[in-house]
Amino acid sequence: MNATVPRERVAASINVTDVLTLVVKEIAGRSESYRHIDAGRTLVCLSSNRAGGRGGAIYGKLVPLRFKDGAQSLRYRGRTYTMPRIVYAGIEQRYVVYFYFPRFFDLPAAEKLRVIFHELHHISPQFDGDIRRMGRVKSAHGASRSGFDRQFEREMGVFNEWIADTPYFNFLSMDSRGLMSSFTRIKGRRLKMPRPVLLD
Repeated sequence: MNATVPRERVAASINVTDVLTLVVKEIAGRSESYRHIDAGRTLVCLSSNRAGGRGGAIYGKLVPLRFKDGAQSLRYRGRTYTMPRIVYAGIEQRYVVYFYFPRFFDLPAAEKLRVIFHELHHISPQFDGDIRRMGRVKSAHGASRSGFDRQFEREMGVFNEWIADTPYFNFLSMDSRGLMSSFTRIKGRRLKMPRPVLLD
């Protein structure tokens, strides 16, 4: 803990994944294009960037828990695969969204919001466990990532104006050092990244 921070100003603990889940819930409730998202079935987790690896520039990642069009299994090269069933608080999840610590938390507040909107925009409009498919070849982002991001630019701007006057903005404005200076303990859900499982 930073010794320059008065003891009485340091809170006991914070669960950053719980706070980010509340932000996701606000986005789903306030942004028309995200009304299909059920925050109770979109599990927010933390992950860590591998030092020096290709994942070093990754701030977030969405993992769908179904295949194309919400299918529970996939036949590929003569073998059948399924995704593991993830249940949290008694509810079967459709998606897991990861935010990388500390890299995501060291972004400015506006860039944190961009990452959150970007990952949520990958969720299928049917909320069936599949991703939003942008094309036959480059299904995740379509022709370009910048074009993908432009699709949610307006709604992100409107949400940014709203959140600026809420305590959520104070949270988003803190970097990893700020969090460690403000709280004696930083908690967050961690879950091994789900991957397809061979059935036969």
